[in-house]
Amino acid sequence: MEAPLLLPVSTAAAASSSSVDIDDITVDAVPTPLAAARSSPSTQSIVFRVVTVLAVACASLLAQHEAAKGFGIDVVSSGAPRGDWDAAGRRFDLFLVSNGRAERILQRASRGVERALFPDASFPRKQVRRVTVRMAGHNLTAGATVDAAPGAAPGQYVISLSPALVSGAGVGSAAAADAAATAVRRAVARMWLWDGRGAAPARVTEAMVEYLASVAAAGGREVAATPLSPSSEDGGEHRCMSARFLRHLEGQREGFVARLNRAMRDRWSDAAVDAALGSPSRHACAAYRAAATSLTGQDPTAATTTLASSTSDGTRGSSVAM
Repeated sequence: MEAPLLLPVSTAAAASSSSVDIDDITVDAVPTPLAAARSSPSTQSIVFRVVTVLAVACASLLAQHEAAKGFGIDVVSSGAPRGDWDAAGRRFDLFLVSNGRAERILQRASRGVERALFPDASFPRKQVRRVTVRMAGHNLTAGATVDAAPGAAPGQYVISLSPALVSGAGVGSAAAADAAATAVRRAVARMWLWDGRGAAPARVTEAMVEYLASVAAAGGREVAATPLSPSSEDGGEHRCMSARFLRHLEGQREGFVARLNRAMRDRWSDAAVDAALGSPSRHACAAYRAAATSLTGQDPTAATTTLASSTSDGTRGSSVAM
């Protein structure tokens, strides 16, 4: 009698193990409907993701808008009581406040002045966080003034516009906007300028204000050169320092006004103009006056002149040898 055929124990175990593995793979490879439902994102999750993306996009656009402005702007309605300034206050609100024109004028003026004074990061800026535009309570000779906001944190300024800009017969919205724009450009230029901690001569700062206002009016681009005239703008005292002379020096060496402003950040020095120009300014003044003489036929009493002017607080200050 023959013994039954017996498989080796190792072979049987292997076959059994293989069978189990195949069964396991087969079960895992075929997903159940419940597993498929769990692996797919829900509608609520999709909506949440879309809302998140939109919120981030809106926040980014808002941040870009605020960065473009650079600082906060408040335009205050006149709120004038009935009286002498009632009519001017209503016209101020109508022409400059309700339509957002005052804010646009300020933004454009600041962009032009900033481009001229701060061409790159090496030119330090003043801290300007918020600017308030309002109508002054009386007529201003300069058309507009700019002052640090009283009792406020550093970097907050108030620009006061003269009621005369919008009052008077025949003053329409376009004329009022043009007059306000001119006044605001000057105020903005003064706001951004360094003044040597109050020690810079007033004639220097006034010339820079006038120059920057003209550049801002041209959209931040260099304005066309004007005919030289040593007497019409220099007060008949043969002084070179003027907006016209600054434009002449800027044409000789681009960035001169920005460098001069940077030099006036901490203190005023008679050598600031020379350093910004990169050469003795008295030579530039002499050449400027010689060119003016050849064009106008005027004969200045001295080719080299001295600028002796008042400082911003009205006292006698430094002289700029030119």
